[in-house]
Amino acid sequence: MGISRSIKRTTLAAGLLLMILAIACGGDSGSDGDGSAVSLVPQRANVVGSVAANQALEAFDFGADELVEMLSSGSSEDDDGIGKFFKIEQFQTGGLFEDISRADFFGEITDDDDVEYFAILLHGSFDEASLITGLESVSGEDLVQQVYKGSNVYYPAGDADEFELSVLDSSTFAVGTGGAINDIIDIKVGDADPASDSLIDALNDLDSGIFGFALKVPADLAEDADLGSISQLGDLPISLDFISALDIVGLGGDLDGDSLNLKVTMEFNDEDAAESFEGFIGGIAALASGFLPDPDTAGLLEGLIIDRDGSRLTIEIAVPVVNIPGLFSDLTSPASIETFGGTPPGTPEIRVISTAIGQPVPILQSVSHVPEGQKVGYSDAPPTSGEHWSRPASCGFYTEDLPDERIVHNLEHGNIVVSYNFTNPAQVTGLRDALEDIELFDDWGVARPYDRIADGQVAIAAWGHLHTMNGVSPGELALFFEALAGVNGPERFTC
Repeated sequence: MGISRSIKRTTLAAGLLLMILAIACGGDSGSDGDGSAVSLVPQRANVVGSVAANQALEAFDFGADELVEMLSSGSSEDDDGIGKFFKIEQFQTGGLFEDISRADFFGEITDDDDVEYFAILLHGSFDEASLITGLESVSGEDLVQQVYKGSNVYYPAGDADEFELSVLDSSTFAVGTGGAINDIIDIKVGDADPASDSLIDALNDLDSGIFGFALKVPADLAEDADLGSISQLGDLPISLDFISALDIVGLGGDLDGDSLNLKVTMEFNDEDAAESFEGFIGGIAALASGFLPDPDTAGLLEGLIIDRDGSRLTIEIAVPVVNIPGLFSDLTSPASIETFGGTPPGTPEIRVISTAIGQPVPILQSVSHVPEGQKVGYSDAPPTSGEHWSRPASCGFYTEDLPDERIVHNLEHGNIVVSYNFTNPAQVTGLRDALEDIELFDDWGVARPYDRIADGQVAIAAWGHLHTMNGVSPGELALFFEALAGVNGPERFTC
């Protein structure tokens, strides 16, 4: 598994945690108990963080109903496992976890497909007997109790290995997997020392804010990193060897008036790697600024601060608070949590990239199926939405025409359609070669000749988004796929 997949999964876990905790209303932000993200983190953990739930709720002006709708749209309908016990409604007013003020979390990220070692500590007010009875009631399943070093630990009667939970004291509740709860208790009773290494230092360096987390990058993830598609971005003339030297990544956010100040810290094993990454980020920002259609997004990039001190890199950017709910919505969208046959980017950073390439196009009012062979009058050429035939095209590079009515169905599925009009065969070959270098094209891309655009032009379309260019620019093609493959469209299916 590559490093990008691991970081994406870690970000998703943190984002889901923040979303769930933001639903919690009321509570005293000072009632955090005697445990903190630092004092109860086992040495095994390589990711750790903390979220101030009440501050997030008030700062971002979230309503519980809006958040429930957001979470419900991205959650599975299957209530098996832990989902039976921790339903969204339990984090609303009147629920079992209505007064959560803060949450700490830690885990171990490896190159496996699952995070087997993970725990969340909720800080609020808890009555153990009432809480356990309530969890059994909402799940319809019994919890089995066992005692570990003086603390009651509970697990589902149907699957003892699925997860464990414990009310550590009247203000701290913990749920975890892979033995994490026992490790917390070991630290609490003094039988084990908490983590106190560079990972904890990285978290503390983020300062106190609404949220923060730090990840120590496992060496095997860096060694297995597959960055082929990223290297196409802008054809930047720099090496990406710095990834293997990345040691610790931190992300924190704090409020400053109407803005959320995001701070990313990156610790590398050597100064050369930090300097290379500094150049890489600068190149990406310069590339994006050349395509920005939106002055608001341009303002965001203008405020980007990159600072390097030896092997440590710090990146800071201020995001308007009004944009935060949209970022959280992205984190919990089906494209972010689960895709069909591929893993395209759906994370919040892609939200920024998508504004750096192409232009949004209004979605047509009718997007239903029409009989195969029936012509549709589209308002744009090529179209980016509208009525369409019931069968999409298969992925691939075509040298024969594909009707608009067929490829619009591909767009509805989140696919990218590259339309080209070249009379020069060398340009066709150049376009094919450029697309073959983009991994996402195999699962999400369709290329076809199209005579309704100017000779020598290429039009790249996603659902409700279009970018045109003269000739073949591998950097622009890769950036469009990185930003929008599997992201736009009411349905997300590979072709």
